[in-house]
Amino acid sequence: MTPSGPRCAGRGDGVDVSYGPDATRIRLDRPPVNAFTVEMLGYFAAAITDPAAGARPLLISGAPDVFSAGFDIKQPASDSLTADWLARKCISAVQEHPGLTVAAVEGAVVGLGLLIATSADILVLSKSALLRMPEVTLGIASDVQPLRRFLPEAWIRRLCLIGEPCTAEQMQLDRVGVMLCDPGTADERAQAVITAARDIDVDPLGEIKRRLRALANAADRWIDLQHRR
Repeated sequence: MTPSGPRCAGRGDGVDVSYGPDATRIRLDRPPVNAFTVEMLGYFAAAITDPAAGARPLLISGAPDVFSAGFDIKQPASDSLTADWLARKCISAVQEHPGLTVAAVEGAVVGLGLLIATSADILVLSKSALLRMPEVTLGIASDVQPLRRFLPEAWIRRLCLIGEPCTAEQMQLDRVGVMLCDPGTADERAQAVITAARDIDVDPLGEIKRRLRALANAADRWIDLQHRR
């Protein structure tokens, strides 16, 4: 069963965090589009790996009507290597969290925001959610590993190679296991997933997640090997 824990809450650098008995909730809240700063990345990763989070389910969402526009290019990092390291740390923290992770996405989900959302175990997308990976138009080679968890390769190519924006409904992502919902209901649908999982034992859940990561890592190594030939 999901372990219980004390209720506590905090806010820092555009990230609202609450540790409840049923789940850890992280809400991106940096108007107007919840774009990440370096400080925000650090706080986000720390909130997930904090002992207070334990192995309870993790629910990630954005406020009010957008998940995240990715990294804030209007506030570029003074050290790009540190920013890249923190971004990867956020992705790893979501993927390696021992409990169930659910991302509830409304509105735009762009760049790093999309990588974080697709790092969750369960992805809940509003039908009108707009997915975009504009890094190539900015001269940046984007990561694709998290995208491969949910998106077909043909759509990844359109997103990453030409920066084409696409809606969740247009991509018909419900056919590949993404939970599509009506606009404005992503949080509610994600909470239903958390509630349904409340009696799942975290030990077998964690083992299954480790096996899935091992399979994904093996697939990534095989793909890298093919590209190097």
